[in-house]
Amino acid sequence: MKESSAFELRNGRSPGNGGMTSRGCLFFLLFLTILGAGLFRVGGAYWEYYQVREQVREALTWAVAGQAKDDFSISQRVLSRVNEETDLYLKPRNVLITQTADELTVRVFWTRDLDFWVYTYPLDLEVRLTEYKRWGGRGLVIK
Repeated sequence: MKESSAFELRNGRSPGNGGMTSRGCLFFLLFLTILGAGLFRVGGAYWEYYQVREQVREALTWAVAGQAKDDFSISQRVLSRVNEETDLYLKPRNVLITQTADELTVRVFWTRDLDFWVYTYPLDLEVRLTEYKRWGGRGLVIK
């Protein structure tokens, strides 16, 4: 026991770790910081996705209820909801409306640039929602 304590006093460290513990801890904390920052950026993009999806859902619910609506008015409603309620600014080319006799599909797509310190990754996001038309007095149809 006296040799160990004499060694610690002479060299200022214990013989077991060799000084690697503090350096390894530093690299681990640095790794966790970088990983957390990256996950924060990706999480922000998907939070934006869910906000856009909610606004498109509300606009689609409006579009399939009541009287028949044309593609332009539906597209404008989607754009106004998304642009007012989120930090995203979409243009008419980012909205595609497809109608069949019974269904209405709204597709909204955009690219979100994820800025990592030395690299920017373009993340393509898309919301595609379909509802049955309730034009002309038909009741609510739940899928």
